[in-house]
Amino acid sequence: MKAIHLQTEYLTEPLGLGIAAPRFYWNCEGGVTQTAYQITATRDGETVWDSGKVASSRMTHIPYEGAPLRSRDRVEWTVKLWDENDIPGEPAQSWFELGLLSSSDWMAAWITGDYKPKKNVRYPVDCFRKEFTLKPGVKRARLYATARGIYDVTVNGRRLEDFILAPGMTDYRKRIQYQTYDVTALLSGQNRVELRLADGWFRGSCAAYGVTNVYGSGTSVMAQLEVTYADGTAETISTDGSWAWSNDGPIRFADLKDGEVYDARLSPSYGGRAREATPPKGAVLCASDNVPVREKERLSATLFPGNVLDFGQNIAGYLEFTVQGKAGQTLKLTCGEILDKAGRVDLSHIQESRPVKGWSQLGLVKKLLTGKAGGETVPTPKQEILFTCSGGEDHYKTSFAVFGFRYVQVESDIPIDPAAFTAIAVYSDMEQTGEFTCSNELVNKLVENTRWSMKGNYLDLPTDCPTRERLGWTGDAQIFFDTGAYLMDTASFFRKWLQDMADAQYENGLLPAVLPYQGAEIMYKATGSSVGWADAVYLIPYRYWKRYGDDTLLRQCWPMMEKYADYLMTHLGLSDKKQAKQDPDNAYTYEKGVHLGEWLEPEEFRDKVYGAQAKHPEECTAYLCLAMTTMGEIATHLGKPDYAAKLAPYAEGARRAYLRFAQLDTDRQAKLVRPLALGLLDGETKKAAQRRLVQAAEHYRYRVGTGFLSTPFLLPVLTEAGEEETAYKMLENTEKPGWLAEVLDGATTIWENWEGNLSQNHYSPGAVCQWLFDTCAGIRVAGENRFTISPIPGGTLTHAEAIYRSIYGEVKSRWEKTEGGVTFTVTVPPNTTAEVLLPDGTQYNVVAGPHSFTI
Repeated sequence: MKAIHLQTEYLTEPLGLGIAAPRFYWNCEGGVTQTAYQITATRDGETVWDSGKVASSRMTHIPYEGAPLRSRDRVEWTVKLWDENDIPGEPAQSWFELGLLSSSDWMAAWITGDYKPKKNVRYPVDCFRKEFTLKPGVKRARLYATARGIYDVTVNGRRLEDFILAPGMTDYRKRIQYQTYDVTALLSGQNRVELRLADGWFRGSCAAYGVTNVYGSGTSVMAQLEVTYADGTAETISTDGSWAWSNDGPIRFADLKDGEVYDARLSPSYGGRAREATPPKGAVLCASDNVPVREKERLSATLFPGNVLDFGQNIAGYLEFTVQGKAGQTLKLTCGEILDKAGRVDLSHIQESRPVKGWSQLGLVKKLLTGKAGGETVPTPKQEILFTCSGGEDHYKTSFAVFGFRYVQVESDIPIDPAAFTAIAVYSDMEQTGEFTCSNELVNKLVENTRWSMKGNYLDLPTDCPTRERLGWTGDAQIFFDTGAYLMDTASFFRKWLQDMADAQYENGLLPAVLPYQGAEIMYKATGSSVGWADAVYLIPYRYWKRYGDDTLLRQCWPMMEKYADYLMTHLGLSDKKQAKQDPDNAYTYEKGVHLGEWLEPEEFRDKVYGAQAKHPEECTAYLCLAMTTMGEIATHLGKPDYAAKLAPYAEGARRAYLRFAQLDTDRQAKLVRPLALGLLDGETKKAAQRRLVQAAEHYRYRVGTGFLSTPFLLPVLTEAGEEETAYKMLENTEKPGWLAEVLDGATTIWENWEGNLSQNHYSPGAVCQWLFDTCAGIRVAGENRFTISPIPGGTLTHAEAIYRSIYGEVKSRWEKTEGGVTFTVTVPPNTTAEVLLPDGTQYNVVAGPHSFTI
């Protein structure tokens, strides 16, 4: 037996790790059961830890317990396994390298351009340069870099693309990420390091309304190059006031959402000097400890009439092209998701307006109340590139912007060759872990579209869409968490975002509706209390724990969960005092605050008073019960029985109180799905609601009638009711509103709403794909080294298959209808077991290997 897929803190051979005592992970190959392991770790050839032979089947979350590690330490670690026959296998090796663990490790200064930013003025990209000489015999060289803004680095003409849009997105007031680069092979005797600094999230356009200067008006960058020679000596080249600077280079404007203005006739003169900037106060400088954002798929184009490029797939990314034009000739490229009736790129479904002079707090209030910005305005986001030719052959690739698009409108008098244009997808470099296929190609396309929407929105944080808002909406993230975790390895990604969540939580226990902070707080603070969104504070840690078995992270997240539970317990009761007196369970009723309700049901089911304008005691009290039940389970697991006992009466009380607001005789599917999904009904009441839901589905011709909160629960509650055929009918229905109707309409990502007139790239409705993995194929993680596999065939499908590369190894489940019945094939990874439950009620407990059953 041999260890494979070795990881340190959910990362493969991480460079610049910020965790001084990391944990180790692996999967097993060969054999049936791991009976023991031995980990040895060395630093500079010296053993710093030898675990000895440990009798255990454990292969995740194993902490380093050796000699204390220091900043910059590179540790080689080896793991040897013993199988069920106590036979040792071949050792497997990996490594990790620590970054700068203490603020005292930084000798560099923050530097900025030599100008004083003016209010509401946008500036070209800052360019910094340092030239220096190194002596022969460079053994190791590491560049550590960060920015308040976004930056890139070029070393001796080679642009480092280990992390695109670095340093990533955090609340710059509290945490700023840095990156570590191995530049050993890029250095020589004479060297040149160039840094470019753009506005990014720090002072560029953010949120739906294009708010700027969210974190300040002055951007800055910091870098430290540490060189170690073979003779043991070392030297450091750091940013300071000696670096050359100018902002007269080709990128005249750069904004993450609005785009770039690029003049190929220009190059930076570096005629000035950098100015040392004041270090940030109160912000912690930390390693990202997350998968990097990288360039991924490259897509070619087809040219449509009217100079429209079609890349065939809606993505989040940017453009690369080569063009030959006369000096001064221009191209305007507008990127968009859809075309209008005339065949031109149409941004009307994603654009808002913002004042030319920028937003004031009063202006934002007026915008929220009236929908109008006031005064002279411009649209946002623009998603455009304005390119000026040099006169020779020019090559361009976007550096500091990212767009949501499939189409590009090209406006130029230069002939357009589609072969000269490439679209590049950009997202966090998560390993793809889940695959699902079946006999219905429309369902397969739905899964593909969902994965593409995930790629389009997982860019260092989980956003709602890559266009209009591009914000880390809490509700979207919690709804999609399990689906995303099937499709890709999200462990390090969400660990980072949960830290963002802790940074964002208010003292009263609520979260903003979006995080990290990106301005327009007047809008997102109020909606942060909304149930289904605020519940991300416990639902994501809970689901993370269930999927990855990470007690440590669950414990780290407990303080923010407890604060939210305390908030709920002190904000209960109806707002209407007369109704409150008449309600015997008023103390367990919840409606206070701003709540969005079900959100985005098909238009025909929406109340006249809708969303944040309405009261939502039904939704709120339902989620109160879920919150208290779930956090009670977490408290019990973490050894907090007193707190669990404190929550229990609220869970039971909310369950009783809910019946006052329940609507159980209705065709409005969400009103039936929610109490069934959240465990609010039992006995005959539950059975009646299940029957009524089936009727509601029949009355609506098996179309989807749920909105944002309940859509992920729709097929699971039908399946639990024994109505899997109704669930399959709703899945496979091709009429609007429905998942496959979008596919037939040509969608390549998931729409925000059922009507398809808003964002074309909102992953949350794609959460239905969780049901394909955990119910259709039946794969569920049941605990450490354990699976439950309970496939449920149905519908028109003649076969279905899922593969899931879990934290415990790759598990497969396939079923196929034949003349002799249904054949089920299950493959369980080494060192795990599975309980196989078949539709006829038969049950098997199996060990590693392939297994086949027929009923």
